[in-house]
Amino acid sequence: MKKMLSFVLLLSLAACTRNLSDNMMNDSAALSERIAASRLSIDTPALVTVVEESGVWKLKRNGQNYIVKGVAASKSINADPGYYLTMLESFSGNTIRTYSVTEYTQDILDAAYANGINVCLGLWVNREADNFDYNDTAAVQLQLQNLRDQVLAYKDHPALLMWGIGNEADASYTNLKLWDAVDDIAAMIHTEDGNHPVTTMLVNSDQAKIAAIKSRAPNLDILSINMYAPNLPNVLGNLQAAGWEKPYMITEFGPRGTWQMNPEPSRILPWGGLVEQTSTEKAEIYRSAYNQHIKANFINGCLGSFAFVWGYQTHGAVRTWFGFHNTEGRSFGAADIMKRVWSDWYPANRAPEIVSRNNMTLQGQHAEDAIYLTNGTQYAAAVVAADPDGDPLVYEWTIVPEGGAGPGGGPHPGLPGLILANGNANVSFTAPAAGAYRLYVYVKDDHNKVASAVIPFFVQ
Repeated sequence: MKKMLSFVLLLSLAACTRNLSDNMMNDSAALSERIAASRLSIDTPALVTVVEESGVWKLKRNGQNYIVKGVAASKSINADPGYYLTMLESFSGNTIRTYSVTEYTQDILDAAYANGINVCLGLWVNREADNFDYNDTAAVQLQLQNLRDQVLAYKDHPALLMWGIGNEADASYTNLKLWDAVDDIAAMIHTEDGNHPVTTMLVNSDQAKIAAIKSRAPNLDILSINMYAPNLPNVLGNLQAAGWEKPYMITEFGPRGTWQMNPEPSRILPWGGLVEQTSTEKAEIYRSAYNQHIKANFINGCLGSFAFVWGYQTHGAVRTWFGFHNTEGRSFGAADIMKRVWSDWYPANRAPEIVSRNNMTLQGQHAEDAIYLTNGTQYAAAVVAADPDGDPLVYEWTIVPEGGAGPGGGPHPGLPGLILANGNANVSFTAPAAGAYRLYVYVKDDHNKVASAVIPFFVQ
């Protein structure tokens, strides 16, 4: 393992290079002290088991029942894992999942350990969709050896909870030898590490696929599904119909994905822009998804879940679609909801709320109205927001090009010179050059919380 000093230096570098709030910097300094204080037991791995008791599957960590109250980790946490993992602890989360071993893995594990957070450590598995050939035995064997090296490097870290073999390696796959390779990886992990269970993350809960996994990958301890709002209710039934007899987890969940909009044509605008929910609407989806299809199934083999995504989104068609934070590190109402469903309590201070898309207008029209503007003309927009705690609110409006990304792949920071009057619930702006855009409003309180709403528009 690397010396803990390397993590402290990384946090110092991150503080100099990222535009994060003063609170984030202070939290990073405090984290360094907590890591130093815990260093004496850093080499003691946890014993994690999967057991069936009275017909109910349970996950146990060092003999204690453990429900995964987790989040998928965005790449945005890499520069300052201490801030985001300290915040996760404050919201009553207990686990994160990563997607691959990178130069940041050690730092994330160390920060997680210092905050009482455990890690489902991702091992990246090549995809047939990315031209990897599972008939190429030499390439498959090399992948296995590389993953063995990664397992040996991190198997004794005390923050490690389990291993995640691949992420959606089954996307558009055709070769069933994928599952032979996954089983070989799982068997290797059991040989090299007797302390932690193994799972793999699927793109859906297709019954034929699950039946093939059951037959060809018996070394998996848990099956994991990435599933979003419209199809999440189908997971348990599909697992049961396919004859899956081991436990499962939901390893990504959240609002309807940008790739799932076709069933609702009114939400896809004529130029291809997607109508996005407000942060408050998204929060309610996390609530219902967790309560109805995760927590309700703890007695049916579900060991927990990972909400998508902790930090801010760094890929996808619309970079604000998912994400529990904005680029400043402020948390949205979805984080408050996760605190509520994980602990039965809201945080002491809650995020501002924009109850519905109808609470934001552009020239009196709403997001679904397919709004066309004229280049160089001035327009007006407005939003209705409220704060559950009565905090003072500041309104930040910005215009971004459709599909545009900002530095590091995150949300676009906004085009300069277009907003004529900012800071209030009403705004005036000048329409940019011809093309597709999104008008955002971020409503901020004085407790590091934020709400958002958006209207797409097209300039002719």
